[in-house]
Amino acid sequence: MKIEVLLIEDNKTKASDINSFLSKKFPSVEITIKESLTSGLRDLFSNDYKFLLLDMSLPTREGAMSNTINSFEQLGGHRILSEMKRKKKKIPTILITMFSEFGVGESFLDINSLDIIMSKDFNDFYKGVVFYSSQNDDWKMSLTKFVEDLL
Repeated sequence: MKIEVLLIEDNKTKASDINSFLSKKFPSVEITIKESLTSGLRDLFSNDYKFLLLDMSLPTREGAMSNTINSFEQLGGHRILSEMKRKKKKIPTILITMFSEFGVGESFLDINSLDIIMSKDFNDFYKGVVFYSSQNDDWKMSLTKFVEDLL
């Protein structure tokens, strides 16, 4: 039986690493990848997924990778979770990020603070955060634990 999972991730290398790892570790998992906030939301609400793998910083739409502030959201993952909560589509979600800090000035958050906020705001479907790094494989162990709990 296939287990359908949505990955919303704009970094092609990171998306490929996650897809490759999960496909080998959990052969029944089939991943659909969307690269932006808009396409991710559209796909999320038009399909049924077992769980969601979500990046925090996302372009607003496909092909919007210019450096304009209007085309990229540092906390796009939070916006997706807010829409899920608002529309009562509470799919278990794992945040996968390669940044340890978000925002600037008064809006600055480190990854631990972000995890606490997400756990509080979306406690019935947010499962936790995985820190991805292409330099080491620690993220694989963290991701494995979350996925095993969801399967």
